[in-house]
Amino acid sequence: MLVILAFYLNGSLLYSHYLARFNEHFAMTPFFWIAQSANALTLIVALAALLVVVWLGPRRWTNLSFALFLIALSVWMGFSIVARLLVNLPQLGGDPAAMMNWVALGFAMLGVTLFWFVESFYPLGPRWRLAANLLALVVYALFGVLLVNNAIVTDVRRGNDGGIDFGITLFASALSAFHYLYEGIALALLVRHAAWRQHRPLFIGAVIVTATTIAALLSPAIAIQTYTIAIGALFMAYEVLKQQLFNPLVQLNQHLEAEVERRTTELTQSLAAQERVRSELAAARTIQLSLLPHTTPVLPNIQVAGSSLPAKEVGGDFFAYHTFADGRLGVAVGDVSGKGIPAALLMALALNTFETLVDTYADQGDLLEACNISLAPRMMQSRQNAAFLSIVLDGRTYEAQVANAGLVAPLLWRAGQVRFIESFGLPLGAMPGANYTAQSVPLQPGDCLLLVSDGIVEAMNDQHQLWGFEQLERVFQSVGHQEPAAIIDAVLQAVRAFVGTMPAHDDMTIVVLQVCAA
Repeated sequence: MLVILAFYLNGSLLYSHYLARFNEHFAMTPFFWIAQSANALTLIVALAALLVVVWLGPRRWTNLSFALFLIALSVWMGFSIVARLLVNLPQLGGDPAAMMNWVALGFAMLGVTLFWFVESFYPLGPRWRLAANLLALVVYALFGVLLVNNAIVTDVRRGNDGGIDFGITLFASALSAFHYLYEGIALALLVRHAAWRQHRPLFIGAVIVTATTIAALLSPAIAIQTYTIAIGALFMAYEVLKQQLFNPLVQLNQHLEAEVERRTTELTQSLAAQERVRSELAAARTIQLSLLPHTTPVLPNIQVAGSSLPAKEVGGDFFAYHTFADGRLGVAVGDVSGKGIPAALLMALALNTFETLVDTYADQGDLLEACNISLAPRMMQSRQNAAFLSIVLDGRTYEAQVANAGLVAPLLWRAGQVRFIESFGLPLGAMPGANYTAQSVPLQPGDCLLLVSDGIVEAMNDQHQLWGFEQLERVFQSVGHQEPAAIIDAVLQAVRAFVGTMPAHDDMTIVVLQVCAA
């Protein structure tokens, strides 16, 4: 221990001695060291957050846009460190002006990458998104031309405080203004959607980053601004982690599992306890319904509507929408075997699995195989499975990609005629290594697709007769030309008229997709 302590003290004295000699020889100011340490700390934070994004998987647009933001921040910080060294140590022989051009580019890129990240949470309409991205492409293409010609900054020199003094060309200044335009759009989206309620870390981080970049423009000699942008990046990194690791669906699973275990003892107690259980089941129903889509995607050439009705307080049916970055619409319909709480647990798990993987796989057959690999161990353990249908509809090319894992085949209405789109596959969880194949279905303007769970066709009246496929085809054939919401109402009304006073014995889910003329 004494030897180690002596070695440590000797090393500290040597470090202090050579640092003092270095400062004395090169006349480094305290600001130089503060600014360099601030840049280094922020660079480390950005690179660490980038590693987290890579670990989570960069294929999701939220992760990819945040990775681009971190790369821009790393360029700003990294080249700032090098440029400050070159202006303070000209004997190194580097070109600080070239480094500062990269610093300016990294700084300017923060605005659009912050906008992309925020917009991944609160998407703009397709036309506004296209306009914003085209403008960004033009602006940063011009920045690239300036970078190649070393024409962004001018007169780079050492400041009296050990920092960097420089000028910026008029054209580069005009292009830099777009940085604050995109930051303004990002803040406007956050305020419009009251982001402090649902995505508070994102809101705080974006405000800190914007305030920091404004401070960097007004007072570049204040080193503390570099520390604050590191704090802002940490807030946004936490938002990404919270969204994908602490998903509300996972928390719902844990809550429902705890409820199942607790209720097995409470149901044998007093009427008051039973009433409390019914109240909690109603709350669970509210939570489960909140997992289903609350808004309907608005896309060119596509209309869609959906409805899911549990047979009990909670059930195993679900449907989900997913709007891809290129404007395609993904729709999933699922039916977990069984009813009540056990089915609701696996319903939430299946929905979470779909939402996690949907952006990763372009082929819907591959998507179902990945979902099956994830879900099969738990479903086989509980001896349950999930029928699942995934469709991706492209309104520009009038084409649908269909992959089916044991759900009722989709019905296609075209010009008053109805036919099933034959698609097959084992339910998810039935076999760990099951294979699934997607098929492409060409569509025409006016075509309509009907997706249902088996609770629709197996609805039963008081004489134990099933509503059946023929009735479904007949009703759909007569109303297939109407709006999707009207089609759903007509089908459900026909089912209720057939069932009469009989209680529903299975969950019923129905989704209608309609292709419109351009």
